[in-house]
Amino acid sequence: MSMLSTAISGLLVQQEALKTTGHNISNVSTPGYSRQEVVVESRNPLFRGFGYVGQGAEVSTVRRVHDQFLTNQLRADTSSFQGSQVYRDGIEQVDRLLADNSTGLQPQMDRYFAALQGAADNPSYIPSRDVVLGEAKGLSERFATLSHYLNTQNENLNGQLQVATSQVNTISQGIAGLNEEIANTRGSVTSEPPNDLFDKRDELVRQLSELVNVDVLDVDGAFNITVGMGLSLVDGTSANRLETVPGERDPKRYSIRFESKVSSFDVTEKISGGKIGGLVDFRGEALDKAINSLGIIAVAFAQETNAQQQLGIDLDGQLGTNFFQDMNDPLLASERVHAHSSNSLPNDRLFNVYFTDSGALTTSEYQLALPGPGSARFQVTRLDDGKVVSEGALVGSFPQTLSFDGLDVVLEGGTFQQGDAFTIAPLRSAAQNMDILLKEPGQLALAFPIKAETSLSNMGSGFIDQGTMLSRESAAFASDSELNPPLVIKFLSPTRYSIFDNSDPGNPVSLNPPQENMEFIPGIANTLFTSDTAETALSSWRARPSSIPAIGMDGPSVEPIPNGINPERFSFYQTDPITGKETQVPTISTLASASANEIVTQLNRVKGVSARAYTEVQLTNFTNSGTTYSPDMPFEVWVDGHEVTQLVSSANQTTYLDGFPEIVPEDMNANFLADRINNHVDLINRGVSAKSDGVTLTIMDENGNDILLEIRGDKAQSVISGVPSLPGSLANNAVIDPGDSMLISSGERWPFSAVSGDTLGLLNNETGYNFELNGPYVYQMYLPDGRTGTVDLTDNYTDSDSLKADIETQLNQLLNSTGQTKVFITETGTIEYQVYNLMNGQGNQNTSRMNIGGQVDVVMQGGTRLITDPLAGSIFSGLPDAQSTYMGYQFELGGRPVSGDEFIIRWNDDGASDNRNALQLVGLETKETMSMSDGGNTFTESYSQTVAKIATLTSQAQIRSDTDRAVLEGSQAEISNVQGVNLDEEAARLIEFQAAYNANAKVISIAQELFDSLLAAV
Repeated sequence: MSMLSTAISGLLVQQEALKTTGHNISNVSTPGYSRQEVVVESRNPLFRGFGYVGQGAEVSTVRRVHDQFLTNQLRADTSSFQGSQVYRDGIEQVDRLLADNSTGLQPQMDRYFAALQGAADNPSYIPSRDVVLGEAKGLSERFATLSHYLNTQNENLNGQLQVATSQVNTISQGIAGLNEEIANTRGSVTSEPPNDLFDKRDELVRQLSELVNVDVLDVDGAFNITVGMGLSLVDGTSANRLETVPGERDPKRYSIRFESKVSSFDVTEKISGGKIGGLVDFRGEALDKAINSLGIIAVAFAQETNAQQQLGIDLDGQLGTNFFQDMNDPLLASERVHAHSSNSLPNDRLFNVYFTDSGALTTSEYQLALPGPGSARFQVTRLDDGKVVSEGALVGSFPQTLSFDGLDVVLEGGTFQQGDAFTIAPLRSAAQNMDILLKEPGQLALAFPIKAETSLSNMGSGFIDQGTMLSRESAAFASDSELNPPLVIKFLSPTRYSIFDNSDPGNPVSLNPPQENMEFIPGIANTLFTSDTAETALSSWRARPSSIPAIGMDGPSVEPIPNGINPERFSFYQTDPITGKETQVPTISTLASASANEIVTQLNRVKGVSARAYTEVQLTNFTNSGTTYSPDMPFEVWVDGHEVTQLVSSANQTTYLDGFPEIVPEDMNANFLADRINNHVDLINRGVSAKSDGVTLTIMDENGNDILLEIRGDKAQSVISGVPSLPGSLANNAVIDPGDSMLISSGERWPFSAVSGDTLGLLNNETGYNFELNGPYVYQMYLPDGRTGTVDLTDNYTDSDSLKADIETQLNQLLNSTGQTKVFITETGTIEYQVYNLMNGQGNQNTSRMNIGGQVDVVMQGGTRLITDPLAGSIFSGLPDAQSTYMGYQFELGGRPVSGDEFIIRWNDDGASDNRNALQLVGLETKETMSMSDGGNTFTESYSQTVAKIATLTSQAQIRSDTDRAVLEGSQAEISNVQGVNLDEEAARLIEFQAAYNANAKVISIAQELFDSLLAAV
């Protein structure tokens, strides 16, 4: 019986082996199937006295041929490959789009600039202008096409994320179900492993790893699966979910949320690997960068082109309008901030984001957060590198502007609360908004609105270029077809010039602030006007000459006398352009009677301050004695200690230059004195010059040194005590003989400001005005001694002379000195006055002496302001605030002009053939306008860098994908060698098991025969 039993057990074992082999063969193509094999063990033997006798064999279990290490490696390799492959698929599309000649941006930019060059070559030719508009439209459409494709890719990516998360949830549910089925199977009939269920679960986990990187923990036979940073996706027999939803930071960029019964939160940044991780990485590393890189080029291109277009004039002579859509249009500016969905209600925050400097823009997006404590503290973080670029406190009133990285983020209003956060995405839609606005070829502003002319009467070799436009952000371009004001440049000497308002070419007037006595360096290019939009300037009053001349006993003297300048303190405050913090510079104090030159020397030590000085004095109303005196005194004049009225023979003299006037006129006059001063060698070397209009002599010291004047001559013989005749409408007292005298003035004219009453600009030098109507008329003015004076006008004046005479009478009473005044009415109807003082001969060897101080012009770079002390009595007291010097354009003067040369700057009223702005538009192609913090890039360089970066990422993705594929295929081959079904091996096993089966059957047959023999023998 033992032999039969043993044979039957062997037969059964081989039968199971054949069945298992058949099962392997049947599942040779089943994904995830692991080869199974029968595990056979001997039955317990029986003791027969002589020893143990075997009882055959039995199947202990069916084993799954499985290597857990290889399985884990396969999952990791699968996740890596799927992630790198989906990344590669996406970035290869972007790379082809940007780099291809038929779809890329560069070829169209090249065509656009080539068309501009053609128009610059012939700016009046309409067909050339038409070509520019056509290529500009093509460029605009190319930007829009690229933007549309990239945004479509983002939409497709959102859809892929939705499909992938749906698959994750399905697979997770399947794994949880298998966990439950395996547990039930092992706990019911037998504890033996359900191999096929294990294979199914491993295959589902592998499929899950195609979508996302997973970690698997086997707990009592059940798989607990986590993703990301330990997020439990499958926990035993229950499964949580991943959901694709509109992003919290931006609803157009979908994010992944983890959903469980007790929590829900965003896990987009935590998930890695698999298709989901690859899609998220592709969007963050490549797609967003491509969109923003294209956007930054669109912004820079549109803003720079618009800015340059606006600096020109079109064929109709009108200032240029925007070429492309203004990227700071309020409708666009309001769409660049996305409130996070988790923000507190109400959702009423309003923003505008403006581009202020395309050269400072980055491709990054930003997060504005209110982290607390409280709802005032804010922090702006650049998301690319995590750097905080702006922080501080909300002031509680709107609008409030936050400035950083070439952006102005304007908080317009709303309820900002602690915990709120906002994504600032200024570039995302820029490329699709770059529409062309010009419709007609004549609207192309290819000419400059300014032009310069050289006076035909110039004697020097000086020249002026045709200028460069900087911006229209100045009063000069407040009106179309008009430069406000036109200018004339007058050379006072070969090294000094002044710039005047030339609105009335017959009567140029000072600018506000004045730009006079400017230094000129012959032989090199001298730039006119500043490029600093915030630069300001302040001009002091001119020092008032003493009302009573000093007396020099027994002739000219070197003894110093006051120059009319009082002590003063200067306090400069400078604001840091980055932090906004204002710092006071150490105070500068100047002494009484300090020359303007000495004051300037001290002021120029302040960084950001440039001061210049000059001194000017006017001499007029020369009177000469008509009576024979005994002794008769000649009219003698000294300037800075040098006599200019002496008799000098031209032979062997070194005092004057050749050609000086030798003959001293009987009657002293302005022309003679001007000629003598301008030929006096020592005065020339001191920087002293003079000019005369036949009546008034103006003496200037270009360095700001004091001008010391002395005269000696006959004394006036009056009928009554009085003074010589003053110019114009000034009072005239009767005299027997005026003696030798002159009137002296600093040339300063002080304006009146209306306190009440308005003459509507109707005051003039021809007619009177009725101040009895619509009064009262009250005017205030600054007095030279620092006080503020008031004049009331209440009468009906029939002519301007009577009006000015009444004003002069009131002013003389206010001045309370021997000085006299002359009133002027400007072309704009403004009342101004000038003070004159008398210098006369003493009738003996004594001299009348006056020392005149100069004027100081202070130019301050942006962010600098000045406060002076005392408030009255000094040359800076009572001045208006510093005024801007920015004109919006620059010119260059060169060559070697001479005194009297003039240059004109005016509106360009014939610009049809002018291509200066066209050349500037063409120059944008090679101008570094972007990424200035990195040394600057042109449009072409910036686009090339974008293409190169994408190409590099593409190459890296291809290498990574190919590597991951090779690694995955190796893992698959290795696991197939261990766990896979090999048909040849299985066929060999079939033969082996069949032979064993037959052998056992033979044993049974023999046992049966033996048994039959035994029965027969009985």
